[in-house]
Amino acid sequence: MKKFFIHIYIFAAAVLLAASCETPLFIEPVGEECQTVLQARLLTSDSLHTVHASYSLHDSVIPADDLTIRCFVNGQLEAETSEAGREHIEYDTTKDKRAAYRFRASIHPGDSVRIEAAGPHGVATARLKAPDALPVPEVTWDNEIRRTESGSTYSVIRFRINVNDIPAQRNWYRISARARQVVNEYDHSSYPIHEGWYKLIDREMDVDIDNTGDPLLNPDGREVEKWRKDYMANKHNFFTDELFEDGSNVLNLAGLARDYKYLTNMGFASYCDYMVNISAIFDLQSLTREDYLYSRMLEMDNFSLSGIGIVDRLFSEDAVLPDNVDGGIGLVSVRSVTRVTCDLGTFNPDINSIFDYDNWPPVSPTDL
Repeated sequence: MKKFFIHIYIFAAAVLLAASCETPLFIEPVGEECQTVLQARLLTSDSLHTVHASYSLHDSVIPADDLTIRCFVNGQLEAETSEAGREHIEYDTTKDKRAAYRFRASIHPGDSVRIEAAGPHGVATARLKAPDALPVPEVTWDNEIRRTESGSTYSVIRFRINVNDIPAQRNWYRISARARQVVNEYDHSSYPIHEGWYKLIDREMDVDIDNTGDPLLNPDGREVEKWRKDYMANKHNFFTDELFEDGSNVLNLAGLARDYKYLTNMGFASYCDYMVNISAIFDLQSLTREDYLYSRMLEMDNFSLSGIGIVDRLFSEDAVLPDNVDGGIGLVSVRSVTRVTCDLGTFNPDINSIFDYDNWPPVSPTDL
């Protein structure tokens, strides 16, 4: 046994000696000293677009705030700007590492788009085509009461969205959800500010949508409790037409009822009546293959497998992301959006119980 420990000590000493005698190895940087990086996701549903730009150096990334950005649609110049704001990147909020160029342009499904970024290091160009848009789907809904592990109940709205695939081609999609609230007020005071009903609030908010009941969006059957934290649960609801090519598919989604009735930043006056209309808005986005792969790979890159960041970085490889920028690097994409609005009805809120979100009365076309 002593001999065994002696061998261990000798081996450890040899390792330390070898480490102390190492000659530092300096690797010369390869490639261009400075590359223009362009990143943009343009939506056909928006008129205001943003292109993020930065310079990738050998040892750092800095904002590219000295560019002129031009947007061409079907060969015609639609916008040009040299004004750049600053934006933080998600994984490092302590430093500004990219410039944000905003411009207005109308882009429609099927349009050819060219983004040019001209600066001191030349011109970086991205050429792309807006994908075809999905047909407007049919949406139905009903209410469901769920029970937590502790026994408490909460209300959800279940949506069924009948998606018809774009025929004769492979397609990549994403669905996102928003809630819209329109609050009307009737002032019964002696000196009303407005006569009759007055639109007090009209706003939209992004909402999380639960896909755990849909086999296409959540093929591995992730549970509700893990859905927001697990990459494999497909939190951002990307999907392809592989299982319903040239056909149709019904997406089964659920939203927390309280997310659609959320009114905490509003004060209610006892001398006023209120009427609230609530709608669910779904954007069905048609993506290019490169955009789909880029988005899914970014999700995977940010997914913590072990929960320990240094371990995940040690046993994972860097993602190789799609690139469509000539004279630079990055991905500029266009998503064609089909928007559908589902009216959830109008109700008169009880100002004494407006904050009781989990027990919102049954939500159905007749009861709301």
